[in-house]
Amino acid sequence: MRKLLTGTLILILIAAVQPLAAQTELSPDLTKMQETAQDYLNRGDYDNAIMMYHQAIRLAPGNVALRRDLAYTYFLAGNPSKAKSTIDPVLASESADEQTYQVASAIENVLGNGKKAHRIINEGLNKFPNSGLLFNSKGNLYMADKKAKNALKSWNDGINAAPSLPINYYNAAKAYFTNGQAIWALLYGEQFINLEQNTARTTEIKKMMLDAYRLLFSPGADDKLPAFETSGGTQHTAKSFEAAYKNLMLRHAIVLGNGIQTETLIMLRTRFIIDWSRYYQASFPFTLFDFQEKLIQAGHFDAYNQWLFGAVDNTQAFSLWIKANADAYSAFETWLQRNPLRPAVSDPKP
Repeated sequence: MRKLLTGTLILILIAAVQPLAAQTELSPDLTKMQETAQDYLNRGDYDNAIMMYHQAIRLAPGNVALRRDLAYTYFLAGNPSKAKSTIDPVLASESADEQTYQVASAIENVLGNGKKAHRIINEGLNKFPNSGLLFNSKGNLYMADKKAKNALKSWNDGINAAPSLPINYYNAAKAYFTNGQAIWALLYGEQFINLEQNTARTTEIKKMMLDAYRLLFSPGADDKLPAFETSGGTQHTAKSFEAAYKNLMLRHAIVLGNGIQTETLIMLRTRFIIDWSRYYQASFPFTLFDFQEKLIQAGHFDAYNQWLFGAVDNTQAFSLWIKANADAYSAFETWLQRNPLRPAVSDPKP
């Protein structure tokens, strides 16, 4: 059980920690040593990474990032006691940064000190109240404690605090999907894919989104039919963002006659955005939907949806589409680089 817990927490930490950079400018020689150590670390060569970090610390004994990275390496190497003795002096200093609290908390949790791990994260959040990384770590600790509701709240707090950080969207999207809440699994999933492109996690969430669309259109036990009306009128009113989203999705579900696949999703999502812009944009502004509208206006929405779903839906069909639309896809990729999605704190929340 301890080995399983350690492995899980290592994966969690790797997923959350961004490349660790020095907080102060290093000399060219030290920068090279740090880069070499990081390269060893990325390759899983912990012994050489530890050796390189030790050499660098001898030349810059007061550098927080080097000591923190060394502690992190000991952690990954399966030596949490040595990791703790390395990180504790940094944690006790006024120079401790967000990642110091993150690494120190993970170390304490692996050592079986769960309460202390939570306390360290909370101390870090008191010092860095807008740290998406620390909210993510707090959520991971709650998940390790099997407190899923608390974990989801922490990830949502992280999204609100740092809307451009991908990792909280990733964890929240998976949690909502597990809970059977397709809407936020889809919305957070798509935001994550835009914020963290071309990784293994991106592919995972693309596959999850296809399943979430199937979940969205599968009637649940508490789903009710719309009110019986003989007038044939069309209503476009909703009291909440979620109700507006689901109303429009269900209204255009007729295009899914051939099942949920890339081509039918393009039709569904195009009709949805056109109607959203017309009926709900003013009441429920959302940067993701504004982004999709810009893609439609620029003529890149088909390529964007192929990018989202094509490869995970049908690899062969996607390859054929790319061959037939190489110029269009290249133009979309260029547009995406120049026009990234930028989520806002004001975006709708669950």
